[in-house]
Amino acid sequence: MRTNRRPNFRSRRPMSRPPQQSYSFTTLGKNLDLNCDAAQGFGIYQNQYEEELFPYVTSINIACGLHAGDPITMNRVIDSAKKHNLSIGALIGYNDLFGNGQHEVYLDVGEIRALVLYQLGALHALVQAKGLEIRHVRAHGFLYRQLYTDQLITQTVAKAIAEFSSWVTLVGLSGHVLQEGCRTANIKMGQEVQIAKKYRKDGTILPYSSKSDSKHFLEDSLRRARELITTGSITCEDKSKLRVNADTIHLPSDRKEAIELAKSIRALITDPKPLHVDRYDQYFADFASLK
Repeated sequence: MRTNRRPNFRSRRPMSRPPQQSYSFTTLGKNLDLNCDAAQGFGIYQNQYEEELFPYVTSINIACGLHAGDPITMNRVIDSAKKHNLSIGALIGYNDLFGNGQHEVYLDVGEIRALVLYQLGALHALVQAKGLEIRHVRAHGFLYRQLYTDQLITQTVAKAIAEFSSWVTLVGLSGHVLQEGCRTANIKMGQEVQIAKKYRKDGTILPYSSKSDSKHFLEDSLRRARELITTGSITCEDKSKLRVNADTIHLPSDRKEAIELAKSIRALITDPKPLHVDRYDQYFADFASLK
């Protein structure tokens, strides 16, 4: 793993920030998916709260062993997800156990492709053994942030996912970089709102601040959720209103208060559904008819 330095090819890579956008919001919270990260531990170091969210979410993102997760943890979480009838996704990141995937890592496109396929393959083997499928992919940490700023990395990740399965949805912050990457790879995009984070008016999120974001975590997160579900907007840091087209709400899973948050938001959604579930239902129906 190479960290905290930029290779020479980096200067030739197109970089951009999503421009301010106005989105049309159509779901108004009725069928929103609720997702959280899972298997965010390693060995004896485990997240004690994440599985307590499972009764209130519809999808989970399972860490695949590089930034977090190990075979035993992943297998246990898959069993729990099956028990709660949750849609399963892969939570992919850089090979960074020490930094939980948050350290800046710069790889070339071939390395990134292999990194994505390696993690999908690890999770796929475990879920397939239990008669399940990977239905979506969510990036974690620094890789997540790159997917709404870096065109080349986003296209590389999306194309690697398409190599694995064109039925898999790539989940991330809505923006033209991720939209174009998914369009180029011909895969579905799942537009996500991180309900516990503060937003800028251009649709990007502010870095987490333990001092300010922890003080009123539950109240602020629930206020954003109510506003999103009822109006299709989020109030940004400068008090402006950002219209968003959301498919899924991401819930943090690393703190006790997240359990109460998940319970409260679930109660606000009429009929929560996993991402693009109809697409899969039709696929499996067609597949069954061939037998």
